Amino acid sequence: MQNTVQVICASEKDRTLLRGIFANIGADAVFAADMNDALAVFEKARPAAVFFADGEEPPAEVQLREFRRVAPFLPIVPLLKRRDAHRAVGLMKAGAFDCVQAPWTEEAMRPVYRKALRLGGTAVELDSMALRSRRRSVALAAALFFAFAGFAGGFYYGFKRFSPRATQPHSFRLPYAHPTGIVIRESSVLISDWYSQGLYEHDIKNFGIRRVTSLPEDTPVAMAASPDSLWLAEADGTLQRRLLDARYTPVSKTSRFSPTPDSVCYDGLYFWTADSRTGSVTKRMPGDALTELKTYKYPGGKLGALTCDNRFLWAADPGWRALVKMSLDDPEKVLSRTDLKGYASKTLKITAVAAKDGKVWFAGEDGGHGVAFFENEPK
Repeated sequence: MQNTVQVICASEKDRTLLRGIFANIGADAVFAADMNDALAVFEKARPAAVFFADGEEPPAEVQLREFRRVAPFLPIVPLLKRRDAHRAVGLMKAGAFDCVQAPWTEEAMRPVYRKALRLGGTAVELDSMALRSRRRSVALAAALFFAFAGFAGGFYYGFKRFSPRATQPHSFRLPYAHPTGIVIRESSVLISDWYSQGLYEHDIKNFGIRRVTSLPEDTPVAMAASPDSLWLAEADGTLQRRLLDARYTPVSKTSRFSPTPDSVCYDGLYFWTADSRTGSVTKRMPGDALTELKTYKYPGGKLGALTCDNRFLWAADPGWRALVKMSLDDPEKVLSRTDLKGYASKTLKITAVAAKDGKVWFAGEDGGHGVAFFENEPK
């Protein structure tokens, strides 16, 4: 597999950092100070993907447009110098294959690099004469068309011939990789992501993004909604109450809970928090303080994520590879366990659950990607 990537970065300090990162993840990185230098060696380098630092000249949108013109099927990945979910979504809409958020680390770069190499791009012969000659441009376009048609046809045949049937028909791939909370509304689905520090509102039918709200001061690790508020569990162990307005304005914050909750839900009368590491499930009084009433031990195999409605507690259990139903009155009693089709993927990690209108929704990580899916509530 070709592992050459082109990296465009003007800062010598950033180039030194990126040189070490790409070397450690096994990439052969060819560096250029700007887009003009990159295009000058593009044909010789023949990269499998292009990474460039955002915030330099020319603007990222211009670089995306120019690379799309020269190599329309090559993965182009902006490297954001500051964490900005709005910016990442905007660049992906403009044609970016993916974005790497700051700070740049091996952990952040590796899954994007591997995903870009799996796509592979389409090789393009590029020289100055081709750019100036109409006749050679037409020949290049024709060659590109037939190459892509052959690639697409072979890929489609291979996919249909050798790929297993999808095990989860109601699933959606997310443009972010670390979801932590999910709330179901009448016509939309709200998902929090800790890495990009954002709230993403999706259309419930096709999962297109309606709105993104950035949370630069917060790291949400769980989320729930009451009739008049949105509750975010923070990485420091506190729970924050926000209004359901356009900006999700913060109103109050609890003291720090121990252990730190990574699931939270509201059953219409009480709040529940849970910690997957200890398997503790805590019932709390409603109100800004969320005063503890009683703590229970999760009765299943291993607690992955917890939610509730006004009838039951629900848990995604990776130990049992199942959806577990429990009583609100006695959470230490399992009412039922149902095999969860999503766990057919051995890399799936469910991090958030929500139940509404006869469906149970899940969000999590699978093979370096964010995913969301739902199943009908078991009878």
